[in-house]
Amino acid sequence: MNSIELIKQLLFRLKKYSWVIVIIAALFGGFFYYMAKQSVLLFTSKATVFPLNGTAETSPGSTISSLLGLGDATKSFTGDASINIVELATSRRTREAVAMVRIPSMQNKTISELMISENNKHVGFMQNEAIAAPRDSLAQINIASNLLKGAFVAKINKNGILELFFTNSDPDLVREVSYVYIEKLSDFYIDLKKKKAQIDYEFAVRKADSLLLVLNALDKKAIALDESTFFTNDELKRYSLPKINLAQDKATVQSQYYYAVNNRESAAYRLQKETPIIEPLDRPEPPFDTLQKSTMMYVIIGLMLGSIIGILLVSWKIINKYLAEELNRAIEKASKPKEVDIVPVEKTDL
Repeated sequence: MNSIELIKQLLFRLKKYSWVIVIIAALFGGFFYYMAKQSVLLFTSKATVFPLNGTAETSPGSTISSLLGLGDATKSFTGDASINIVELATSRRTREAVAMVRIPSMQNKTISELMISENNKHVGFMQNEAIAAPRDSLAQINIASNLLKGAFVAKINKNGILELFFTNSDPDLVREVSYVYIEKLSDFYIDLKKKKAQIDYEFAVRKADSLLLVLNALDKKAIALDESTFFTNDELKRYSLPKINLAQDKATVQSQYYYAVNNRESAAYRLQKETPIIEPLDRPEPPFDTLQKSTMMYVIIGLMLGSIIGILLVSWKIINKYLAEELNRAIEKASKPKEVDIVPVEKTDL
């Protein structure tokens, strides 16, 4: 069988059993349609937030860099460093805090209960895996934290704006969780900023109070020294030197107290300045972006795959026969002994 005969037989067999190919393609198309329909319809919210703590002394660019942690990082672990808000948004601390919040509009259930319940509503082929009922609240929060980790995305766009995305099969839950995420993210960031300012303020207050106590002690010592040397000769060194030294000590402490009071007022100003830092620009409100496997695309893929498989099944007999003949022909050719060409030798007259 040569290649031309092979093509003729293939075309004849495909034409004869075309109904088989159509049936196989239809079966695969229906199966892929079922797969697409079994997929869960997901809703994705998008929220953008922007820092509001810019002042005249700091440009918006530097404020964004400080908020997002994009500036040069400090070389020392104990040095002051900007908090990367993306890492804060995706941290386990934030996820667990979100999972513990109760939603009044949804039967006052916690987000962890709602997410586990929503996950178990869509269990089966091409859907979610069933989650067993947690034994305690801690296990429930851990499970919800893992679900939030896969459903929540935070990133920075090219304009330096923080974008938050949350995906779930319940649009009401998507809206509520997105707002809770923004609230917790803002609260945590403010708390982290306030903590440093609070430590600075308390230190400045303690420093000023301790210097004030030293000044009061020096004043009492000066009064006692003045009373004990009232009738003495001030020109004598033993009476004048203590007063001079005491005056110098008091001047030094007064100078330190002056700077400590200034630092205390500055720390108090920084503490009061820590107001809400981020505010949503685009709120996570419907309509949300939807995501589901395209039934048309899946049907087309199923029809194409089924057609290819059907063609191979129908043509396999002829192809197998052709390959067997070619293999036998190659074996026969290889098994034949090679012909040796005998060259006649011309006789020479001696």
